[in-house]
Amino acid sequence: MSAAVEHRGPAPTPAVLAPFARAGGRALMLGHVHPDADVLGTLLALGQALETRDWRVTYGGPHAAPAALGFLPGVDRYRACAAIEGALDVTVLTDCPNPQRTEGLIDQARRAGGLVVNIDHHPDNRRYGDVNWIDVSASATGEMVYELLLALGWPLTPAIATNLFTAIHTDTGSFRYSNVTERTFRIAAALVAAGARPALVSEWLYERRAPDALAWLGEALRRVELSDDGRLAWLALPAGALPERFIESEELVNYPRSVVSVRVACLLREQGDAVKVSLRAKGDVDVQRIAAQFGGGGHANAAGCTLAGGLGEATPRVLAAVRAALAAAPGGGRPVP
Repeated sequence: MSAAVEHRGPAPTPAVLAPFARAGGRALMLGHVHPDADVLGTLLALGQALETRDWRVTYGGPHAAPAALGFLPGVDRYRACAAIEGALDVTVLTDCPNPQRTEGLIDQARRAGGLVVNIDHHPDNRRYGDVNWIDVSASATGEMVYELLLALGWPLTPAIATNLFTAIHTDTGSFRYSNVTERTFRIAAALVAAGARPALVSEWLYERRAPDALAWLGEALRRVELSDDGRLAWLALPAGALPERFIESEELVNYPRSVVSVRVACLLREQGDAVKVSLRAKGDVDVQRIAAQFGGGGHANAAGCTLAGGLGEATPRVLAAVRAALAAAPGGGRPVP
């Protein structure tokens, strides 16, 4: 393995471009557990661009793509895989700060040869690649892959543009989050010019609910709890409480986050012998630091972690950590003007 190369910033350096500059090769677009639109959109877009340069590309990760993202061009080629077969020239991971989220597939990819390229915008990225391009100023990894294709001089097809637009759209909360910048809208406009259709993306993401979805949403909202001071809201879901297909299609944590007084919202999902936690913040509470206490990570306003055990154990631990963070925050966790 060659010495690791690290780059920070919006423009990819020659070291970042080099793994893709050759004509042809075999690449693995490796996703993390439970892939979302951010990782799928960026992996599919980069893989499709490589295929125009005579690369043979495999797409996959520990879990299959969710049905709700079946509209992404090329997503039917993304597979759940337990083993990596054949030699590789490049393995690419996007929007994956922690290599453990590949459930060991990255280790198999290393043994298959080639370089591991790590493209991400999370501040807590572990720098596990042979090439690490980390740009914390980017609102989404989709912005970075766009800049990569631009620097390589490769054209944007409508399929590539749709995948990148969807990745940026979801990672910015439909362009609502505080990480959105002028650069975000400039890139989104370029992707629309290249063939992405914002109305179609929004329709697939938000207007394709199953007939029973509203009933399940009502069941979920019935379970939302609010702290006495109104600054903390949480939704705890026991295993089997709601259909998995429904949970995958909804950003449930955003509902408690939408309450005007709430500074931190938590979604706790019991899955087997573990609890998956999603944290969202408004104001000056850094939920990435909360998630890090439990081995997780993310961004200041959006983070997650997984705790061993059941809801009865995990919920009070997480809520205690959030309350401590609220108490320690400047201004007591009030929103930033």
